[in-house]
Amino acid sequence: MIRIVLPGVRQVHAQVAAYARAWDEANGASAAGEGELWAVLGDSTAQGIGAPSFDKGYVGQLREVLNEHAPAPWRTVNFSRSGARAADVIATQIPRLEELDPPPRLVTCAIGANDLLRAPADRIVDQMRTIMSRLPDGAIIATLPQGLRPSRAIAVNEIIRAEAPLNGLVVADVWAHTGPPWHGKLAADGFHPGFAGYTDWARAFAEVLSGTIESSDGGDRPQRHPGTEPRG
Repeated sequence: MIRIVLPGVRQVHAQVAAYARAWDEANGASAAGEGELWAVLGDSTAQGIGAPSFDKGYVGQLREVLNEHAPAPWRTVNFSRSGARAADVIATQIPRLEELDPPPRLVTCAIGANDLLRAPADRIVDQMRTIMSRLPDGAIIATLPQGLRPSRAIAVNEIIRAEAPLNGLVVADVWAHTGPPWHGKLAADGFHPGFAGYTDWARAFAEVLSGTIESSDGGDRPQRHPGTEPRG
């Protein structure tokens, strides 16, 4: 009913199937080429829902950053799905990641916003810990963005910031890069980021890229940060 009454919501909702098809096609095309491989895990934000096209969300914008100094364009496989929750990353997306051979040079994961609306904080924390324990060394995991259940998001983000490095992961602090003023940052549904909002997300990831990958010219794979303990 809401989608019928509010044109902006209807407009953004119509992107879900179209963007999923576009990413599925792009994933197939990524099998070819010589560039480094980046695997993306997440929800509708990784799909770019709310952006003017599927490749203008934070994933598409971050790929432009990666390609600035790359000898060959980065290839991207995007395993995200709109509406995904942390449990979906555990059950479906990480197994697809683990099947990639050879493994990708870069892995990013931004998940949990949908859980904030439906799950108790302790369940979210448990699932985020499972995700962090299964992501490969050097993967980037995002904090939850501002805008939804702030007290709950802050509690989960404290766990991510404290425990991700202990699992050999790098934190992209999306929380620190998002928030009011919202003018011009949101899509027509007033919920998802628009192009400018996704620019903030891309910046959060971009600022930690240099500590996550060397250049894409054949440098070593990301290593565990000095001073951290191995996974339990």
